[in-house]
Amino acid sequence: MDLRDWQIKLKDKVLDSLKRGFLVALNSPTGSGKTLFSLIVGVELKGKVAYIVRTHNEYYPVYRESKRLGKSFSFLVSKALACPFSTADVNPEDIKCSSCDIFSSIPIKVDDYPFSFLSKLKKEGEDEGFCPYYSLLDSLSNSDVIVLTYPYFFIPRLREALGLDFSQYVVVVDEAHNLDRLNELEERKLNLTIIDRAISQVSNTTVIEILRRLKEEVKKKALSEEKYILVQDYPKLTDDELEIIKEEYEALREKMIKEKRIRQIYLNNIIKFYETEGKVFSYKGSLVKKPITPKKYISILNDPSLSVILMSGTLQSKEFLRNVLGITRQIEYIDTEKEMKKKLSGTIDCILALDVTSAYSLRTKEMWKKYASYILKIFYQAKGYVLAVFPSYSLMNEVMKLVNLPKLVEDEKTSLEDVYKLKEKSIIAAVARGKLSEGIELTKDGKSLISDVVLVGIPYPAVDDYLKLQAEEISKITGQDVKDLLINTTALIAVKQAIGRAIRSVNDKANVWLLDKRYDSIMWKTKINCLNPKKIKL
Repeated sequence: MDLRDWQIKLKDKVLDSLKRGFLVALNSPTGSGKTLFSLIVGVELKGKVAYIVRTHNEYYPVYRESKRLGKSFSFLVSKALACPFSTADVNPEDIKCSSCDIFSSIPIKVDDYPFSFLSKLKKEGEDEGFCPYYSLLDSLSNSDVIVLTYPYFFIPRLREALGLDFSQYVVVVDEAHNLDRLNELEERKLNLTIIDRAISQVSNTTVIEILRRLKEEVKKKALSEEKYILVQDYPKLTDDELEIIKEEYEALREKMIKEKRIRQIYLNNIIKFYETEGKVFSYKGSLVKKPITPKKYISILNDPSLSVILMSGTLQSKEFLRNVLGITRQIEYIDTEKEMKKKLSGTIDCILALDVTSAYSLRTKEMWKKYASYILKIFYQAKGYVLAVFPSYSLMNEVMKLVNLPKLVEDEKTSLEDVYKLKEKSIIAAVARGKLSEGIELTKDGKSLISDVVLVGIPYPAVDDYLKLQAEEISKITGQDVKDLLINTTALIAVKQAIGRAIRSVNDKANVWLLDKRYDSIMWKTKINCLNPKKIKL
């Protein structure tokens, strides 16, 4: 198999580092061949690779490269996706497998792209009387390459339920720039919509009374602001009330599995909110409970028995991995472009606007009009799709309502499929670190269809109660002030990820529009490789 020059040069270095017990942090651009490289390293070192990804979209390249190497492959999805009787939005706990007629597995071999295979497996499972989920689960131990989403590896109870010895694998964590958000894996929400839907599903009058009282209390505490506000005295349930709700939930689980029509049971959202550890915040009309730092989930990476490769095209610095994520074992940090002393990705032309900014003190209707004018000008000169990335939903909505052009504006219901359905040149308006600014890949014949990336302001995170508490907790552990590191690194990764949506291979070229005068600094121009941008004003 023909390897690229960086893969040939760095393979032995990575292998040697893993053999010596180092955690390898691999920073290499999109399209440079990280997937194939990590599989080759893993197979050579241990014969087996556990590939950990953030979303199901990332299953496909792992399957493709595994087959190129002639290695057996398997994967796992949640019970909600695998169960023939459930809708995809159910919580896995909603499915009472022990009461199911097809609660058994059969030996399987994955011989097609994962979700094509899953579709066939679900139909066969229903027709022939076996469980697709447990069949996939059993197939993991017999495969050379397995692919799992973050929860199955980083949440202790889910990892242990797999029954796998991960010391027998090289563990590859893809898109590792997301590790600082692992605490969101068990984030729980409580809002009026969830409570109303729970009420509509139950018939027990006592449960309905409890939920109606809870709804009135949540209404007072869940504020609409797009920032995290700590809530100390959030609405509580007594142990007796929670027990009554659990009994009703169990009855609904039993009923749905017998009817073979499993839908999301909203009582479970309420139960999980109260049983999960963490601080409670008000955020965009919901009460949100989550741990403050990802420490609980990151700790598995410090296990010296595991051979681990962290990979990303926009990986945080070694300092960040140590001081913010808390990785204590020795790290071999490899930046492929620095090692090779050349670019391994496509090229960008930078244009910097000096008359706009998203700074809070200067957010006005006039500023929104200027941003809208820039987007109009950019759209008319663009050769392909235009990706416009905003710091927040509120700012995006203010600007995009002034833009009367073909557009897709992200909201909480937007999916990647909505983007792929676009038939004409359009503006794709996305929020920094959201599902579109980090998830879309629009290509044809290997070439990106996004010609222009517009950074509408700098996506600094809000300095809210959540960020302050996170910085305080990390500082207690490390003895260092990490607030600025958190803020600046978060913004930088968001910017790099947005640019990466247009640069999918070494042959791609895109315009990057830096619409904020604060980008006119040595730090920003150096970090995003825009040392001599063209400077403009309206």
